[in-house]
Amino acid sequence: MKLPAIDVLRGVAALGVAWYHSRVDLWVGFKAIQADPAAYSWFDRAISWVSLPVSQMGAMVMLFFVLSGFCIHLPIAGRAQMPNWKAYAARRFFRIYPAYFGTLVVCWVGSWALSAPQEGGFPQSGIYAASAVMVQNWVFDGRQISMNPSLWSIPVEAELYFVYPLLLWIFFHYGLKWSLVFTLICSAFGLAMFLLGLGNPNGSFFKYALIWSSGAWLAERYASQRLPKWSSGHAWALLAVFILTLLAGFLGVDVFFVHYGWGLFSFLLVWWVLGPGSLFFSRSAPWVRILAFTGTISYSIYLLHFPLFRLAGAAWVSMFGSKPDSFFIPTLATLLVVPVAWVFFRVIEMPSHQIGRRLGRALQVTS
Repeated sequence: MKLPAIDVLRGVAALGVAWYHSRVDLWVGFKAIQADPAAYSWFDRAISWVSLPVSQMGAMVMLFFVLSGFCIHLPIAGRAQMPNWKAYAARRFFRIYPAYFGTLVVCWVGSWALSAPQEGGFPQSGIYAASAVMVQNWVFDGRQISMNPSLWSIPVEAELYFVYPLLLWIFFHYGLKWSLVFTLICSAFGLAMFLLGLGNPNGSFFKYALIWSSGAWLAERYASQRLPKWSSGHAWALLAVFILTLLAGFLGVDVFFVHYGWGLFSFLLVWWVLGPGSLFFSRSAPWVRILAFTGTISYSIYLLHFPLFRLAGAAWVSMFGSKPDSFFIPTLATLLVVPVAWVFFRVIEMPSHQIGRRLGRALQVTS
């Protein structure tokens, strides 16, 4: 079932996360401009204010989690039948790992190119090895490779893929109530990790189980045509959650809690686009086609944007001696990631998808 609205949301989320991260290496920063406004042009001062909402767009990863739960569950939603788990595993592996590993290779080459003249040797070999087997969130104090800190979410996604069969089994055998209880237990464990300072609570499936499962619930209700009707009350809730969570982010509330706010907003947003919001996503509209295309390559955008910004930032500083003054530069860089991601998608991601689908169909038939 192809839903253009879902692809549009993927595209928006990918561009939002990339725009958020573009500020790290390709801009002097809002605080620097406010501290010495006379040192910058009126245009740079004016456009710097655009960065304020962008500073909260990193949490669009929560939208990815909700969409993931929705898309993973949708093919079997409304059916009281467990899927073929061998086929499921093959599709999930080839959906995320080849492109993920390819990104690690790109990051290592880029990191070596930047560090070899000064340091030599193999950069961050331990973290790269941990990242290759997707356990970096649990070791090295949850640190990521310096070329791509955004890779933290991919192991979380993989963990949720492993948890989903158990969640589905509970749902089929004991109903929605007990599957919700299981999800809340996971969330409670994540909260305990945060409160007790155990491990890396922001890098485990425990924290995000509730957010991801909310997407699966939407898929179940949508497929069975039992999704509650969107009302004005839901619309006001969507607006209120957006404003309150945005304020919480600006006020410095810990990201552990802010993520839940954006998770609730993402849940309501997807609910809206499945209902009355679907009217805004006609396939014939040019903006829908553009963002749906971006959504199709959103995984490649997510994987590649940070190392591309790292390399571009290093090149800029090498040529001009400091980071760009204008927020226009990281904004332009965000858009320029799209064609590079498209090439990566065509060369690595799309072929691996095709292998996963063929293997999944073969396993489905032979089981």
